[in-house]
Amino acid sequence: MTTGAVESRLDRRGSRSGTPAPGPRRRPGAVLARVLGALFTMMAALQLADLAGFVAVLDTFRLGDAGVAWALAAVLLTGEVVSGLWLLFVPRYRPLGPAVVFAATSVLWSALAVQAFARGLAVPNCGCFGVYLAQPLRWWVLVQDGLLLIYATLLLRTAVRWTQAGGDVRTPSLPG
Repeated sequence: MTTGAVESRLDRRGSRSGTPAPGPRRRPGAVLARVLGALFTMMAALQLADLAGFVAVLDTFRLGDAGVAWALAAVLLTGEVVSGLWLLFVPRYRPLGPAVVFAATSVLWSALAVQAFARGLAVPNCGCFGVYLAQPLRWWVLVQDGLLLIYATLLLRTAVRWTQAGGDVRTPSLPG
């Protein structure tokens, strides 16, 4: 092969100079958004798989009668489905609304855990996955909720900045 033929061939990465070809890059924030979207979607799916069981789990937080547990289940499920599917499939499209829903859902789960922990309630299942993958309410659940709140804050802050800047609906800059 001649030198010119070698130089004109593309390398394995699709560029002539040895540097990666231009194109979409995976950003850590985009990967985290997909992971959290999958998490919230899976939470909702497992909670819906045994809705009565999920409501019974929420009742262990002792917030009132069964009607309160059903209403809480409806709010949590709606938030998880909306924000989970948005993070999975359309994280770059009109981010403010779904970011608010994600943040509100994270705050609600955290408030449930904190109030039960502070009251010393023995909650055998935190309820994140309904009756499935049960874990008792312990300090590490509060740490997990704290991490969700940190991401929710970053997501919300970025969505607000993007909206205030009048960004193109198709290309906001989300975390990462």
